[in-house]
Amino acid sequence: MKSRKLILSVCLCTVMLLSACGGEKKEDSASMFKPVKTEAGSEQADGGQPASAGQPAAQEEPAAQEGPAVQSADVITEDQAYQAVINYNLASDSGFDGEINSEGYIEYFDVSTEEDGPIVVLYRSYTAAQIRYYVDPVSGETYVTELVPGVIDEEQKTGETFNVRDYLTAAAPAEGKKESAASSAPAEYETSDGFMGSFLSAPDRDKIDTTNDYGVFYRVIYEASLEGDELIACGSMDYRNFKDQDPISISSDVRHSFKVDDNTVYRKGTEEGPETVSKEEFAGYLESRKDSGMYFEVELNGGVVTTAEMYAQ
Repeated sequence: MKSRKLILSVCLCTVMLLSACGGEKKEDSASMFKPVKTEAGSEQADGGQPASAGQPAAQEEPAAQEGPAVQSADVITEDQAYQAVINYNLASDSGFDGEINSEGYIEYFDVSTEEDGPIVVLYRSYTAAQIRYYVDPVSGETYVTELVPGVIDEEQKTGETFNVRDYLTAAAPAEGKKESAASSAPAEYETSDGFMGSFLSAPDRDKIDTTNDYGVFYRVIYEASLEGDELIACGSMDYRNFKDQDPISISSDVRHSFKVDDNTVYRKGTEEGPETVSKEEFAGYLESRKDSGMYFEVELNGGVVTTAEMYAQ
């Protein structure tokens, strides 16, 4: 009986010892993982404090991504640059009215991004002229180049600059634009060297920004005046580098303002040929022949009109 009691006592001691060891191992096991969780939490939590059990570390990821998202929103995209250039042309005297002619002529807009960064919006006119708008996607600053096969075979800067950020949203048309005899739009001070011309035909004002059966835009001057050092022509005019060149661009309905000086020559067409007239006589012809359909043309050099004339075509 004593031996049985001794064995039973030994067994009980063994069981207690094993239980104690098992409990100690479980406690050690838990202590091995606690620091790992704490370190992971401390990486995400402010001030090196462990993240709480209800806020896993993954929940902090969106906040880390906010910086790049805001930065990318400030960069102009190709679509934005494309639409801004369209809006700019609609607001200026480029002659583009928002519609692409697809009958008989190759006319289109295109957009791409160069390897070194600039976004390039290309306008290919029905005259084959290629106008490129180089847009800085960060600043929005834009400059314009021109290439006309057979005339300007190398791409050249036109001197025209603007910021596309000013044209990301299209401006509403000026109210009463067609109601006033003189355009209410600010004057476009023409300074580019070359020739600008149009037909004196006030009754055809509503044809501005439309095309004839051949897809050519109408050029119409519905009001013109000459006073002091300013020659005004309200309406749509074409622009050419040379007198006998086809139009490179055609403006919309704007108030063209040309600077004249004492050296400006004024001419009118007669059956015998062009006749030089005085400034006062020319001013009178502009007023009296506004419905005549005669062609009105100015030659610009250095931002000043060198020759202004009217003749039948």
